[in-house]
Order: sequence, then structure tokens, then C-alpha cells
Amino acid sequence: MCIAILSDIHDHTTHLLLALHAAREAGCEHLLCLGDLAMLSTFRMLCEEWTQALDVVFGNNEYDRHAFYRVAEQYPHVCLHGDTAELRLGQRLFFMCHLPWTAQKAAQRGIYDAVFYGHTHCAAVEKIGKVPLINPGEIYGRQEKPGFAVLDAQSLRLRHITL
Repeated sequence: MCIAILSDIHDHTTHLLLALHAAREAGCEHLLCLGDLAMLSTFRMLCEEWTQALDVVFGNNEYDRHAFYRVAEQYPHVCLHGDTAELRLGQRLFFMCHLPWTAQKAAQRGIYDAVFYGHTHCAAVEKIGKVPLINPGEIYGRQEKPGFAVLDAQSLRLRHITL
């Protein structure tokens, strides 16, 4: 299974649409969004444009969380988890969140095949013990070129796609 991992959109819908197109071109069939979509309209666009499995956690810029949950309920392929999520995809167990310190604590537990986070706007890959700690970078494009990560869930092979 090929998974697209996006973070820190901050309402840059042009980059978001480019990323979704690139994710489809890369063969991704599942998308993880690590927060900071910002406005509800951006979340709605994501839910409408990505029609395959979509798991989302909040960042620190989604203010009316109840409204986000109401939108998510309209799309059966969307699961809005809250601040963190533990996902079993195939034979792999993943953890996703927005904040790096939450991700570090999860990785330290040593039970996940990979941990994903955003917030810093900088793509990064490190390991805590044997657990890959992955930040896909930003869609927004404020600190670095916009891009996202693509993960092969079986082999855990990761690549970064720059828009």
C-alpha cells in the first residue's frame, strides 16, 4: 500500500491540489494529513478532492473543531481522529500527530513501525531506536519548497515529492 503523508497546508489550496494530483500519480491509495489545514473550507476541499481513505489529525490552527467533525461526518472515506491517531494499515502499526514532542514520546515507546508529525514545516527523517520519526515537510511552502512524503507501507521505503 502506498501512503501519501501531508502536513501544514495553511490554506494554500493551489499547493494542496498539486499535492493530491502528485499523490494520485505516485499510486497512493491512502492519505494521512498531519494537521494545520487551517480553515474549514480547506478541509472540505481535501475531503472532496481525495476520494480514497483519508485519516486526519488536528494541528494547532483548526480552531472550530466541532465544525471540522461535522464536515468529516459527511464523507464516509474520512476519519478525523482528534490530536493523535494510532492506525493499523496492513501489517503495520503507525502513529500520527501534529506536534514533534508528541511524536517523539510515541516513538520512544518502540511499538510503532513509523511515527509521523508536522508543525515544524521542515521535512525530516530520524530514528528513535528502531522507529522512524518522519516529518513530510509542508504543503504551504513558507520555510522550504512545498512537498510531502510517500511511504510504501510494506517495505517502509520513503520518498519525498517536491511540488
